[in-house]
Amino acid sequence: MQPSHKTTRRIFLFLFPFTLFLASGCQKNTTPVELTRPQLTLSAEAGVIEAWLTVTTEEAQGGEVVLTRDGTERLRFALPPVTNGAMAETTVVDTGLLPAHSYSYAARLVKEGQTAARSNSVQLTTMDTTSHNFNWEITEFGGVHGTSALYDVAIISPTDIWAVGEIHTAETDTFDSLGNWVSPYNAVHWDGSEWELRRITYDNSFWTIKSVFAFSANDIWFSAFVRWDGVNFIELPIPDILIGYGINKVWGTSSKDLYVVGTQGLIAHYDGSGWQRIESGTELPIQDIWGMVNPRSGSTELFMVASNIYLNEGKKLFQLKNGHFHTVPDSGLSWALGSVWFLSEFKYYIAGAGIYPKLKSQWNQPWQHYPPGVVTSYFTYRIRGTGLNDVVAAGAFGEIVHFNGSNWKNFYESTRLFNGAYFSVDIKGSIVVATGIENPRAVIAMGMRNRFH
Repeated sequence: MQPSHKTTRRIFLFLFPFTLFLASGCQKNTTPVELTRPQLTLSAEAGVIEAWLTVTTEEAQGGEVVLTRDGTERLRFALPPVTNGAMAETTVVDTGLLPAHSYSYAARLVKEGQTAARSNSVQLTTMDTTSHNFNWEITEFGGVHGTSALYDVAIISPTDIWAVGEIHTAETDTFDSLGNWVSPYNAVHWDGSEWELRRITYDNSFWTIKSVFAFSANDIWFSAFVRWDGVNFIELPIPDILIGYGINKVWGTSSKDLYVVGTQGLIAHYDGSGWQRIESGTELPIQDIWGMVNPRSGSTELFMVASNIYLNEGKKLFQLKNGHFHTVPDSGLSWALGSVWFLSEFKYYIAGAGIYPKLKSQWNQPWQHYPPGVVTSYFTYRIRGTGLNDVVAAGAFGEIVHFNGSNWKNFYESTRLFNGAYFSVDIKGSIVVATGIENPRAVIAMGMRNRFH
């Protein structure tokens, strides 16, 4: 594999078959080398069973880098030529490591058979796996005067969780003793000990809420039109560009930087004062959006998936990065796509009819999913994570799976549904919450992780 020719280059070369997953809070060690030209600098970022190693040098034309782990040669590769004092940067991935294990890496530059420069030695410790040890509790709501379902969930803290949708109970959808209509509920709130049914109205009317996104306990968005400030539910005017569209998901960095996606290819951005439409070029419903601020560049990267999951009308992947909106290659993916989650520049997941992991370095290669039955057996509606050693996905028939940085565990025997699905899932700390329907009732599965493996 040849590196591309740019002033700063990042290529990924693999030493073993693909099993790469980055842990949350990667450890980075960078120590400049005090050598005369050509200088050679080595830095590293540790995952769970892998390490990302970046070699930077100058005046490297005709040179070859030899990379060692614990004194043993692991890889040698040629660096691209540079001019005018530019730096050559190459990143390789060393895999097959052990979790929570220490390693020592070093590099040397060889020119004409002689060592021209040596890098600093980098010590790193791979991250540990997270625990699969969840205890599950299933709670059902409503289903008396209508079909109930919960479509989304946001975990703020162990004592503050919101789930949204529509819930019809024995007391709703009828007239009270004074002749007043009793509307359904459209939210439930967890206070650390119990779930409380809640009504969040808009213009004094009931509405089915499909999405909830929380920046903090005092800044929670219910769809794009109601915001909780910790005291009150604040109704926001619906802009013309959103009228007639259904909002499927919300994501943002703050209440002044908010994105929504939905039906008929809807993508829109809110800057705190007004909305702007982003033309997607498709009429497909956009099912999910995820984003993060790139720790290297400081820019926001967004990823969106579009598909009619019940009918083959095609598929689309969209990315907004460095201010540019464009489609992403979708070769290898099923037409039925439901969700996306990623850690910028490292690992990307697409979920739907299968779970498809991909490294950023494999961007132009076809997506490949885990073989059926190995990780999941049913359609996956949502995938989320806190780091690449703590990823959870949920879907049809109550299937919930968790990745701990090294392997997946399927909780179907504990979370199964006989006539329904989990449409959304969230994870934070030791808590996983999945929401959906066990027809005709709404259902919540809460998993509490034992701190011991």
